[in-house]
Amino acid sequence: MTPPAHPLVWPAAALLAGIVLADRWAWPWGWTLGLGSLALAAALARGLWQGRISLAWLCLGMFLLGGGLLSWQRAQPLADGHLRGFADNQVHALQAQVVGAPQPGQFGGRVLVKAQSLDGRPSSGLAQLNLPPGLACPPVGHLFNATVRLKPVTSFANPGGFDYAQFLAAQDLYVQASAGKHANLTGLGPGPGGGPGLWVEGLRQRLGQLMAGLPPGQGRALLLALVLGQRGEMSGAVREAFNVTGTAHLLAISGMNLAMVWGWCYLAFRLVLAGVPGLALRWPVPQLAAALALPLAWAYALVAGGSIPTLRALLTALCLVAALWAQRPYNPLGALALAAILIGLAWPEAPLGASFQLSFAAVAAILLAAAPLANWLRRRRGLGRWGGGLMAWLALGAVTGLALWPLTVMYFHNLPWLSIPANALLIPLVAMVATPLGLLGAALGLVWPEGGAWLWGWALYPAQAAADLALWLAGLPGAVTYLAGPGPAVVALIYAAACALLILPRPWRWWLGGAVAGLALALGVLEAQLPPPDGKLTVWVLDVGQGSAAVVRLPQGQVLVVDAGGGRGELDTGQQVVAPFLWSQGFRRLDYLACSHPHPDHAGGLPFLARWLTPAQVWTNGEAPPRPDGPYARLLAQARTSRTPVLTPAELAQMTELGGASLLAAWPPPGVDLAGLKENDRSLWLGLGLGDTWLWLPGDAGPKIERMVAPRLPGGGQQVLVASHHGGKDSCTPELLERLRPLAVVYSAGCANSFGMPRADSRERAQAVGAAVFTTTRQGCLKLVSDGQQWRVTPYLDPPRECRLP
Repeated sequence: MTPPAHPLVWPAAALLAGIVLADRWAWPWGWTLGLGSLALAAALARGLWQGRISLAWLCLGMFLLGGGLLSWQRAQPLADGHLRGFADNQVHALQAQVVGAPQPGQFGGRVLVKAQSLDGRPSSGLAQLNLPPGLACPPVGHLFNATVRLKPVTSFANPGGFDYAQFLAAQDLYVQASAGKHANLTGLGPGPGGGPGLWVEGLRQRLGQLMAGLPPGQGRALLLALVLGQRGEMSGAVREAFNVTGTAHLLAISGMNLAMVWGWCYLAFRLVLAGVPGLALRWPVPQLAAALALPLAWAYALVAGGSIPTLRALLTALCLVAALWAQRPYNPLGALALAAILIGLAWPEAPLGASFQLSFAAVAAILLAAAPLANWLRRRRGLGRWGGGLMAWLALGAVTGLALWPLTVMYFHNLPWLSIPANALLIPLVAMVATPLGLLGAALGLVWPEGGAWLWGWALYPAQAAADLALWLAGLPGAVTYLAGPGPAVVALIYAAACALLILPRPWRWWLGGAVAGLALALGVLEAQLPPPDGKLTVWVLDVGQGSAAVVRLPQGQVLVVDAGGGRGELDTGQQVVAPFLWSQGFRRLDYLACSHPHPDHAGGLPFLARWLTPAQVWTNGEAPPRPDGPYARLLAQARTSRTPVLTPAELAQMTELGGASLLAAWPPPGVDLAGLKENDRSLWLGLGLGDTWLWLPGDAGPKIERMVAPRLPGGGQQVLVASHHGGKDSCTPELLERLRPLAVVYSAGCANSFGMPRADSRERAQAVGAAVFTTTRQGCLKLVSDGQQWRVTPYLDPPRECRLP
């Protein structure tokens, strides 16, 4: 039987609704907070006068309070001298205090620091300090001097993308600092302040140093994630394996981890206390054991970093203990609602994040559906004790996994088909073996390092086995499907329909739940419809950092993608940047996928697009893969696997029309000896025209190629040039600019990149011929629309973000 809705569910829902709406439209926080306080006062006054609080006034007050608190938090100005104002990609003399435990990574480490002074002047604000391999970090709480390069924290600023900068801004983190080999990092001893926060971070640093002595590998990386919440050492392949098997929650310090810790501590205390003579006669042992287990669970949450799921689990455990001592029935749904209210009031940004939503959705699914189903299966005759328990365990995982699918698909765009068996196999291995051994090793290691290392050595076996098992499951055919997924409105309607079907009384359950489910289905079908052709040439030059990617919507509706960014790290820009943008625009498949040349900052994201957006054709510059394991080689391999035609300049030169637009493959010409050209000069140079307008995408072609191609290009009309090689040295030659006389020149480059792009001389040459200069560096994604007569350029970021150009 489904538990009835607790009265706190409605004010919790109202608070969350206010926060969500204020995220879309900023509210006047002063008036909003004032009106919300009046509504809460009216609810309280009625409670004192009539003995019962008005639920309507309470919900109204919580709704206004949620929106007002979020608006107030975002309206707060930064302090004078904040580091954000000096994040100019220049070198500065920084004096700061270490306030967080260092986190190891595959290419060095990083640590959270608090600024004290910058270039000899008082300063404030937090920064993430990146340390090179071999450079030791000062102890937590200590001051240091260092020469660092300050850069602003930025996101890939595209429609449909994750705003990483806003996510860190909610934690008061706007700046990243890089200490190179010549940072001259000098410790200055203990700094000002102290308190429990720095003490806990000091313990985390000590545990990290002890765990660094374990044999390197993915087993150690997983233990660091389970004990300290640090995932820097974990390879991208292992992280992705946990993602595609629906077990990524095991890598975070989740509510399940904390519940396991509290449960084991409760069991141990109950067994010990029951054996103490006379204690059971004077004190209620279950209540006492539950209360004594709470501080240990709280300690684990602090050492592990105190994430939102752990706070939710702590608050619900606290409600359980309070109910036990008050000898009142414990309502887990009410405890969950109370946790949502407290977290929403304390951290208004938290409910907007995936961590909060996934955590609360999972627990709500367990309370409303999974637990009743598991209890029913356990009581079924013919299954036996062990059979019923096994079926109940599988049902618990199945219903919980199914409940998280809408959020998982919306945020991560993947459907993990093996999530049910993967959770059934990995949860016991990780949560019931590796985590308890890791935590016991941490507790013992603080007082006896050798004993802790011995326990961690045993914990490495299940941790490594879990990593290997996740990789094996992820490699099975059909383990995951990547797809667009529903939008936020559809997801909200899906959960609203589920709640109505599970909570409301029977007369309303089917009518209202069915109506909301039908509305969700109808809206989902509308979202899946491909936008109709509009007869215009529309181009999005995406922000992919220090790389290049362009999406073209042709007048007849076909979609062409030219390059997809990438880089030297493990980030797949095709999966995490370009594909989410395409799906946000309603593009479920591609007609044409073009690779200008094999460099990873252009080809890095193309293999994912070729696999999951099934292009009808792949275009290349015709050269052979320079590396057998590079992204260009994987693109061609995927084309062979899916039997997708691969067109080279010889075939492209014969095409003059594409989807209602003019097409010109300007370079390389058919038959040219690519081996005699530099890698950049082999770039496929494409031109797309509509009426009197043209757009040019030259890849990384150098100045020699620009001079050769310029006389072959049509002049006149309105032309837009995407600068070659991201505005590098000698790009945008005078010969090319004089030939095109472009209306605008677009530079695709990363904010504060180490190459100094786009170069000032290139921008000056473009401006000298009257071209407007746009950069993804400052303005994010740039949308260009031509109606055949003129171009209209719309930056995604207006006003532009703070990012100093070279």
